[in-house]
Amino acid sequence: MVQGQFTGYGGGFNSPNVTPGVQNGQWNLAYWVVPVPLPFGESVLQATDREISLLKARMNDVYAVTRQNMARLLYTNNSSNSLFPNSFLDAFDSGANFPTYGGISRNAANNSAFKGQYINMGAGSYTTVSTSGFTRATMATLLANITDSAGGEAPTYGVLNPGDFATLNKDCVTNETAFVDPGGNYSMDTSRRTSFPNINVSGIPIFADHFVPQGSGFFPNVKYTAMYLSEDAAFDFSGFYSLVPLGQIGQQGVVVVGYNLISAKSSSGAIAYNIGNNAF
Repeated sequence: MVQGQFTGYGGGFNSPNVTPGVQNGQWNLAYWVVPVPLPFGESVLQATDREISLLKARMNDVYAVTRQNMARLLYTNNSSNSLFPNSFLDAFDSGANFPTYGGISRNAANNSAFKGQYINMGAGSYTTVSTSGFTRATMATLLANITDSAGGEAPTYGVLNPGDFATLNKDCVTNETAFVDPGGNYSMDTSRRTSFPNINVSGIPIFADHFVPQGSGFFPNVKYTAMYLSEDAAFDFSGFYSLVPLGQIGQQGVVVVGYNLISAKSSSGAIAYNIGNNAF
């Protein structure tokens, strides 16, 4: 948005020009709703004759259903339904599958920041990953490549399918070293942990997520990518309303969430696909 220049002993410089360095991106909010019923029979029985409140269990399940749906849609192509949110697939696409993102053409001149890194793990220097899966060495190479292609900014984390994660974990476990606390001792109550809940490669944590499709990995930079949550629909509950006008004794409420996944710099993140040799 600005331009620099060198100056001499006199300190003179050219007047600045107004440079249009930004574009307007537009993303639609996706509204997720969970209706919560409270039938007549339940409302009467739960007042006194109950062991566990079914309503509390139902309200708790609203959270579980919402969380699982959000997680699943992060890693799927949702473009066929305009009501669905964006995902990592279009956020970090190179323009091959999603030429437009947030209303901005990825293939237009000077729009390289909106071209994500879409990396085939069965091509070029990564050919072996399509057959043998990730090792520490190949993961380190990939992370260095992603960082370099993003202008020197490393991804915040990486996430793999549990089967792909287990393949990488196996390579790490075979070279694992356990350091004993000096002066400590072991007893029947001493726990000993092996393997890794997450693997740190080149300073970047790699996690496993059940919802990640097998054969794919995602590497976002959260400085530019976040889930936007509407201030006016942030897990808001309507309260219960009577169904009597509909000819039914009972009540009904609804939980509403307005959100979307947004990336302001697609080139900061990456999608790796065609990962092979899944452990399961």
